[in-house]
Amino acid sequence: MAQIGWIIDLTRCVGCHTCTVACIAENNTMPADTNLQVRNGKAVGVRYRRVIEREIGTFPNVKREFVTMTCHHCQDPACMKSCPVDAISKRSSDGIVLIDLDKCIGCRYCEWACPYGAPQFNEATGKVEKCTFCQHRLAAGLEPACVTACLGKAIRFGYDVGGPGEVPEGFADPSLTRPSVRWERS
Repeated sequence: MAQIGWIIDLTRCVGCHTCTVACIAENNTMPADTNLQVRNGKAVGVRYRRVIEREIGTFPNVKREFVTMTCHHCQDPACMKSCPVDAISKRSSDGIVLIDLDKCIGCRYCEWACPYGAPQFNEATGKVEKCTFCQHRLAAGLEPACVTACLGKAIRFGYDVGGPGEVPEGFADPSLTRPSVRWERS
């Protein structure tokens, strides 16, 4: 089975959040009848792709790092194992991990099991959602929306992308789920 995956260049992401906006627009993840809600200074709502901003290094060599994150469509997905109603599946054709919203009961076990925070509870629907790798765009011969929109060309995708590369400091051990992502520093 071919396994689709992300190639993320950590030095090219400038933290512009264009990938997040493109994903929201493509997948219509904001509830149509509500404005963006903010709780404790953070946006509330489903974000399939988001940008983590953090400072790395020690004084005087401190710098800002931006890490674009989404579902890694893992080779051994913890979310799928944790689902009590088999609402999560992995396509044999390309390894994309999907949630069947008709089966999802909103128990959130997958959300808690994922070491990358990909599954997210949608308060409006009572279901858990996550990145679908823009499967509808791939079927039409297009790239995922985040890849097309990325101004810095930090996000790419391919098949059988290899090992995790330079895992960002503080992220979960890749041996847990074998994420289909390769982090690079060009």
